[in-house]
Amino acid sequence: IGVAGMLPFRDYVGQRDLDGRELRVTTICVADEISGAAEMVMGKLDAIPVALVRGYEYDRGEGHATEIVREMALDLFP
Repeated sequence: IGVAGMLPFRDYVGQRDLDGRELRVTTICVADEISGAAEMVMGKLDAIPVALVRGYEYDRGEGHATEIVREMALDLFP
């Protein structure tokens, strides 16, 4: 996964969900989510080499793909 011109994470900590509960640990890797959505469009065996995502309002910044890789001690799926 590459990240260019956007922050790879969106942090929801401290915000409230639809039931009014405060979110304490919710951070979403939007770079991974976009990649997953693109995979659904391209398919594994359909020979579609690219997917175009339009209209997503992302947080601009100097994000790097290296931020996505977790330390082994923090990884739930090593």
